[in-house]
Amino acid sequence: MARHTGISRFLRSTSARLSLRFAALYAIITALVFGLSYHFADREISEWVSDQLADDAAGFASLYESDGLEAVQAKLGGFAGFNFEDYRIYLLEDANGTVLAGNVDAIDGKGSGYVPVDAIHAEKPRYEDVTGYLLHSVQLGPNRLTLGTSTYFLEELREVLERGFVAGFILLLLAGLLAGIIVGRRTEQRLTQISTTLKSVAMGQLERRVPTTGTDSDDLARMADEINRTIAQLQKMVDSQKQISADIAHDLRTPMQRLRQRLDVLLNAPDLTRENREVAEQAVEIADDLIEIFHALLRIAQIEAGQRSVRFAATPLAPILARIEDAYGPVAEENDQTLVFGIEDQDAMVLGDQHLLTQMIANLVENALRHSPPGTRIEVTLARSDNSVLLKVSDNGPGIPAEERDKVFRRFYRLEKSRTTPGNGLGLSMVRAIAELHSAEVTMSDNNPGLRVLLRFQQGSTARSLA
Repeated sequence: MARHTGISRFLRSTSARLSLRFAALYAIITALVFGLSYHFADREISEWVSDQLADDAAGFASLYESDGLEAVQAKLGGFAGFNFEDYRIYLLEDANGTVLAGNVDAIDGKGSGYVPVDAIHAEKPRYEDVTGYLLHSVQLGPNRLTLGTSTYFLEELREVLERGFVAGFILLLLAGLLAGIIVGRRTEQRLTQISTTLKSVAMGQLERRVPTTGTDSDDLARMADEINRTIAQLQKMVDSQKQISADIAHDLRTPMQRLRQRLDVLLNAPDLTRENREVAEQAVEIADDLIEIFHALLRIAQIEAGQRSVRFAATPLAPILARIEDAYGPVAEENDQTLVFGIEDQDAMVLGDQHLLTQMIANLVENALRHSPPGTRIEVTLARSDNSVLLKVSDNGPGIPAEERDKVFRRFYRLEKSRTTPGNGLGLSMVRAIAELHSAEVTMSDNNPGLRVLLRFQQGSTARSLA
């Protein structure tokens, strides 16, 4: 089935269509060339045979002028013993139509040109493969000499030419198709490599490059080089942006912690008025939020750098979901929401960091609880499909517009309707960073109503596949 799908996809590709069109054009041109070649070859051979008959007739006319009719008859006697496939016929008649010499009895429609075999009358039956004769007549005084050549050899030669041309056409057509398919297939493979690389880059894998051999110098090779240079430049810019964010978070974390300590000292001051204490408490909350943002930025930077992958181990997901259910079940009840966990595969395991996996799933659940109104039902399911582990968090809340779903994974991005709720816009950024670290794919879709978030741990990231 996969092979059939690959062939079908190849036949729909631009390279395949161009290859087939050029192969069809090549076939038409080849057929025209072979057809014209056959026509000219047949005409040249027919003219050559007719010229030979005319030369023979002229020779007999000269012999008649020089040596008389008896000399002509003596020379014609040499034809009597030659009858290979009825190749040569002759008929010498006087003015009254009496046969003076010949290896046939009569010829209908005497003259020059082609006549069918039925026009030749003789006691001996004609060879069955002979279909006609080319004739040439000449006057020898009052007498008439008709010379003829069987078209048997012409037909055989035509048949050989037809077979040769048809075989050559088929071979050239197959060679053209094969060359077109090979070139088209190679072009399709290179385009697929470019497309695959660009898709990977779009998913954040900026280290990917289009494979190049270094020996190709065609348009696709130049395009691949340009794409690789563009990706490299993009990677530098993204890395620089991430480094700036990490540096800012790291450099400001210490001053913010000091500020937090000073605010604690201020809160503990005995002579602080009630109004000033409320302001100080608000400042402490703001400082805590800022410190949490800095910690989140640093964690995201560490995750994106792959520093946490050294802790990877075979991790069961069911216990993680159980702990999250214990932690957020009371929160859902307090918000008049329903939080349901459905685990179809209790043994589902992935290769990863238990703490990060817990944080990722908790962020998804917390995000659903925070942005859904009372009465919302939130379901968390764990299942397996082929070699993939599927974790789904779905709700019947307000959802996220389709055009906003990719944007919510950006750092600090928040929907307009969510700006009045607590949060810093880094929760889903953390989810995507942790998912990519674990080679998992995270997608959002419409739950009709509500939102469905699907985490798919592909083959190679599951613990069973590596066991």
